Amino acid sequence: MARPGDAAMRQVHITVRQLEVFIVMARELHFAHAAKALHLSQPTVSLEIRKLEEALGVELFERSTRTTLLSEAGSALLAEADRIHAQLVSFEDSARLFARMSDRTVKVVASPSVIDRLLPAVIGKAEKALPDLVIDEISADTGTVTAVLSAEDADIGLGRFLDPLPGFQVETLAQEEVFVVLSRGNPHAADQTLTLSDLAGLPLLLWPRERSPRYYDAILALCGERGLDPAVIEAPARIVGSRSYLIGENRAFTLVPGSARAHLPDDLRAVPLSVPGLLPMEMLSRSEDPRPFVGELIAVIRLQAARLLAHHAGAASAIPDLKDPE
Repeated sequence: MARPGDAAMRQVHITVRQLEVFIVMARELHFAHAAKALHLSQPTVSLEIRKLEEALGVELFERSTRTTLLSEAGSALLAEADRIHAQLVSFEDSARLFARMSDRTVKVVASPSVIDRLLPAVIGKAEKALPDLVIDEISADTGTVTAVLSAEDADIGLGRFLDPLPGFQVETLAQEEVFVVLSRGNPHAADQTLTLSDLAGLPLLLWPRERSPRYYDAILALCGERGLDPAVIEAPARIVGSRSYLIGENRAFTLVPGSARAHLPDDLRAVPLSVPGLLPMEMLSRSEDPRPFVGELIAVIRLQAARLLAHHAGAASAIPDLKDPE
């Protein structure tokens, strides 16, 4: 016979996955949609919810043949489940980082223009300043740095207009000058500078907006501010890659940050704007990382980003305060 107080004393066993399933199911309120979001089967989602309800001794959802709604208990427990889940994930992440303390490998995810210029400078400097550090570089197309960083369990992301990620912070490393990329056969290719309104009638080659909405909007906003409302030709993420022939044939132009200029095909020329426009170079890094060598690499990245910006501005000698990390 059960004694008074047994129910209060019983242990409740809950898994991180059960909490995650509950949180997603509370958002979707549809088992098939939740299963898709979680990359699980629908029966698995149903089973995890049932196990959680049995462990807690309450029903979290009100189910009918047509709808699924949060119960009173489910609504009351959702915020607490969110908080506990976040703490557990953070706990697991911290433990994993400590487990990787002896493995001096840092995974760095970078977008194309960063891989072209900044990352080689970082790796070259790190080989001298941090000789026992291994940098595992991972390329990510425009707009995918955050997603790739998360999927690869990487440590640092480098790109533009980076999406936030729980447990990480976004830092602007530099503001890079924007250049117009034209065919060498375009009459304005020989100009020292130009205004975007000079390109009226020439389409803008750009990736689809859904790939990086904030970056896309920033480029079009720059055009609008300079009196140009261009037709847009959509291209893959690397706009000076497989579709660059459109620019070479003078059928389009594009806008790139200064660090992308060195890797343009020979038939293209980058021309600065008469009134400079700027694009941010950003870094995603963990808000808290117990590994000192990651912080040392971040210091190298900051230094090389500042030097790159100064070089593009033609003022490398004007930054004597930039010190190499010891």
